[in-house]
Amino acid sequence: MNRDIMVINKVRKWLKESGRTYQSLAEEIGVSKSLMGHILTNKRQFTPERMIDVAKAMGVTVQDLISPEQTEEKPYSFQLRGSADSLNAKEDIRKMMFAIEDYLRIERANFPKEG
Repeated sequence: MNRDIMVINKVRKWLKESGRTYQSLAEEIGVSKSLMGHILTNKRQFTPERMIDVAKAMGVTVQDLISPEQTEEKPYSFQLRGSADSLNAKEDIRKMMFAIEDYLRIERANFPKEG
């Protein structure tokens, strides 16, 4: 997703959550409601100057506005169906679990959570 679309989605979400309209936002930042409508439908470019004005109106920093939203990472889970009756099947499952855990350790080492 490109940056402008991400910012537009954040602004739309903020408008909805705060019970505001794009017209009131347009008035607050000193642009026409037509221009704001075109910006929020990605028909006009969301210029850096407009982003600064919108961020101020939203009470956030420009960095907050242009940064991807942090999502809470859910733990991995999986289910196996059936049964592992043989020693070979049980050993294969043990190897698979080791491979998954090893992959997750490597992923955490290469892509540590920003916090």
